[in-house]
Amino acid sequence: MNIRAVVATILLTMLSTGSYAQYGRRPSNAAETTNLSISVRGSDDKPSADARVELHDMNGNLMGAGYTNSNGMFEMTARFNNGVYEVVATKGLSEARERMPINSGGFAQLAIRLPASSDPEKNIGGATSVSVAQYKVPDKARKFFKKAQEALEKSKFDEAERDLGKALELYPKYAEALCLRGVLKMDGQDRNGAIADFDEAIQIDSSYAMSYFALGSVYNLMSRFDDALRTLERGTTLAPAAWQGYFEAAKAHIGKAEYEVALKQLDKAEALNRQTYPLINLLKGHALLALKQYPEAMQQLEAFLQKSPAGPQSEAARQMLTRAQAFAAQK
Repeated sequence: MNIRAVVATILLTMLSTGSYAQYGRRPSNAAETTNLSISVRGSDDKPSADARVELHDMNGNLMGAGYTNSNGMFEMTARFNNGVYEVVATKGLSEARERMPINSGGFAQLAIRLPASSDPEKNIGGATSVSVAQYKVPDKARKFFKKAQEALEKSKFDEAERDLGKALELYPKYAEALCLRGVLKMDGQDRNGAIADFDEAIQIDSSYAMSYFALGSVYNLMSRFDDALRTLERGTTLAPAAWQGYFEAAKAHIGKAEYEVALKQLDKAEALNRQTYPLINLLKGHALLALKQYPEAMQQLEAFLQKSPAGPQSEAARQMLTRAQAFAAQK
């Protein structure tokens, strides 16, 4: 799929408004292997699944991160120096911090409880949702971010990049600005740079669903479809009413030749999308053609061409339509 189409998909979100891999940086002069076990619970004392857990040293360096399992447990094995570390647990709009002493070469455990506001999880990923990280963004940085959004609406990419740079200079931990900068890097074919920005945005604000959708898009472009699906699943957990997550998941399933699953994801995306988005029809046509459902494929491809007769994918759509018509005539 054309990179501009991918960027356009992401910008539609930016301008509107299990288990996961553990990762981290090992401390210098690392000691012996240490096993960590962290339990995260809500205010009702029930296990909090899919809460993000980060482990920082006392200088603020990220040492490891991941998500709790269905039992509210996060486990990690790595090499640590003796000392005190800070554990940060976040879910939805809620954040809790606790200090954790670690003796290298042994076993360390901690129980951490999230405040009551995390339990209802209202509006997570929605337009009215504001995370703890978002509250910390200075007003001046927000103004530059808004200017960048307005520039992108007018396709002024250089101006948008300049304003994003100013926003991040004022506040380097601005997750939304990092995410949008990553999108611009995608447009410039800098996929590794984009991944770095999306990863950093997730580390800063794990409740911002757009970072997961954008990261999933890069993985799709790199044909890393399993990575894309894992990332997108996390995003749709945070923002189940966002159509972009289902759309990107459909692309990953098509990449894995799982066409029937892709069609279900596209149906969800279409039901949630309030505006016409022709690429949904194009992907449906692709999947239906692969399933040899030629009349249905023709219908979707014709719908796409009617909505986007001169778009960047129009020629590919016409070729698929010709194939579908030829196969249908042979039946």
